[in-house]
Amino acid sequence: MSSLTRRTLLKSSLLLTATLPAHSLPQAGSSTPSSLKLSWLARYDATLNFILDPPASEWKLQTQLSPTHDVYQAGDYALELQLDAQDPATHKIRFSLRSEKGEAFKVLRYSVEVRIPFMGVYRVWHYQNGPLDLIGQFLSYTRGLASTGEFSQLTGANTGMPLILCTDREGRNRLTFGLLDQVECTGLRIKSYSVGPSPRAEGLNYTFEFAKPAGYSISRQVLSDGFYLDHSSRNWFETVEHYADWVRKEAKIVPLKPPPAAFEPVWCSWYPFGQNINEANIEANARLCKECGITTLLIDAGYNNSLTGGMDTPQNIDLFNDHTGDWSADPKKFPDLRGLVQRLHQQGQKVTAWVALFMLGKSTQNYAYAQDLLRQDSTGKKTLYLCPQHPRTPGYLASTFLKTAQNYDLDGYWLDFMDTLHLPCHASHPHAVASPGEGYNRCLAAVRDALLQFKPDFLIETRMKMSNLNVQSFANVLETTDMPFDFDINRSLGVFLRTFGRGSALKLDPAQWHIHEGNENVAKLCATVVLCGVPVFSLDFRLLPAEHLQVVKAWMDFYRQHRESLKRAKLKPLSFEPYFPALRLDAGSTLFLYVGSATIVSTPAKECSEIWLINASDSDQTKIELEQLKTGSWELRFHDCFLRETGRERLRAKTGRLFLSRSVSQGGMLYLRKLGS
Repeated sequence: MSSLTRRTLLKSSLLLTATLPAHSLPQAGSSTPSSLKLSWLARYDATLNFILDPPASEWKLQTQLSPTHDVYQAGDYALELQLDAQDPATHKIRFSLRSEKGEAFKVLRYSVEVRIPFMGVYRVWHYQNGPLDLIGQFLSYTRGLASTGEFSQLTGANTGMPLILCTDREGRNRLTFGLLDQVECTGLRIKSYSVGPSPRAEGLNYTFEFAKPAGYSISRQVLSDGFYLDHSSRNWFETVEHYADWVRKEAKIVPLKPPPAAFEPVWCSWYPFGQNINEANIEANARLCKECGITTLLIDAGYNNSLTGGMDTPQNIDLFNDHTGDWSADPKKFPDLRGLVQRLHQQGQKVTAWVALFMLGKSTQNYAYAQDLLRQDSTGKKTLYLCPQHPRTPGYLASTFLKTAQNYDLDGYWLDFMDTLHLPCHASHPHAVASPGEGYNRCLAAVRDALLQFKPDFLIETRMKMSNLNVQSFANVLETTDMPFDFDINRSLGVFLRTFGRGSALKLDPAQWHIHEGNENVAKLCATVVLCGVPVFSLDFRLLPAEHLQVVKAWMDFYRQHRESLKRAKLKPLSFEPYFPALRLDAGSTLFLYVGSATIVSTPAKECSEIWLINASDSDQTKIELEQLKTGSWELRFHDCFLRETGRERLRAKTGRLFLSRSVSQGGMLYLRKLGS
């Protein structure tokens, strides 16, 4: 993977930036933690820690129901732990804490802590936010991991996942550590420790601690959670998939089923227009999109205000913030938005709109009505966001966004600006729940239920970091984050999304390119969004030359021809190179291979009768090694960037291994078809 220097890592602070001030965290001196060493995980010195009110005393083994099922007691508390021992390399532990008196107790903090000697560990990944040029990539400067003791990253119902993954240099798992609960705000703290001889000379040793709730306390009659430790030698991709499957099963996260419309190609207004949109430029682009085979139009921010600027200056950002919170179309930009939607419906297209559910700017009409719902920070200052814990917020959001959808007959929403809602509210207004995550889920559930009652196939979409395991119950489309003009990083984020996004429709950030770009590069961008999920574009199609539109149409035709295979295909990266340029999509007898660099890769082709080899590299020579290939005659068909056939040949595979080196146009493809039995 790409290397980071010490200076770059410390400057970017990918894992080191504290997002909560120290005074908002429970202090060790304010209550004595009760700790329990887990004998099952002695090799990791694994410890469960609790800070409770009333406090717990020393934990003592009360009952051993089985070798993998223990019950401990500390005063009036009973702690039940159960280990899933089916896989000796993967430890999945559930625990449940309750008061023997049956009374509620306050949870100030609990944590799971493990010690990890960095032997053979050279890469670390955590689902987190960071600089755009680094987001989603593995850290390679592992010496700089340890923080100063504060929480280095926060995850919550609305942001990220409580998971950290350590691999070797080839991407094989060395240790993965994650929690079960995805709702409460969780801090990841990383500290170095010494094994004794010399802290500087003995090597790298780290303590990873996941602790929650961060910044608030909760009351429970039963506290249930679990954690996951995996030291198998699976590759990193399969390891995260395995963790995600466990969380969905144990936490009963049922992905909201995406309707067929979720897999229709999409055009988005944001990159070509920003907020400077109107009926005319939307409708004109819709006609060209229809000709190219793009059938969903996303009207992004700007329809709901009179602003024409982007988000490029502090002044424009302030204007945007102040004027966001009314969800009716600006009459000068969209004098008849419902009429526009109806016309697009008549030509077979669907229309979705950008919304920021919780934002409420001071210059909006809704401000007077709903300002008492605004969340306040620790200083008592009102924020831009509605408090998800307020008892009125779910109903307000459901009625507000149902009304907008009904007024304009919309087919979907793109949910944005929910990044900070894991932080607690300090307002004096009432709170239905103490947990921001529980409040967030209640709000999203209310909005989801109202919209699906309106249209059962309503599209609900959100993006990284809000695209996580928790949101799968409330959104049916997950997307990567803003990545304009960089399809390599965009593609890599799409690979990460695939590790946990099973059950949802998945998309990259929209493809865009220079209006004078070469046709071959346009085709590579089209191939990238087609092979990595639902195709999505964000350009002013009126400015594109005819040849660009021909390329788009060709790839949309290809997508429609193979959509069902691509939907069910299992995607995996073929190598651990930076940005994952080589991808495999296995759809049974059909195999799609995306080659984004000139590096030679190998992959099994067992049971395959047809192989689509897409050349998204900057080389006209494509090289790949196919293993376990069916022996016998194969036909090869060559296609250019317009996907026009340019030639054919036949070859005979004499053994199960074939090294294939052929001239294939950039942005084009090579189709291999088995002949005979």
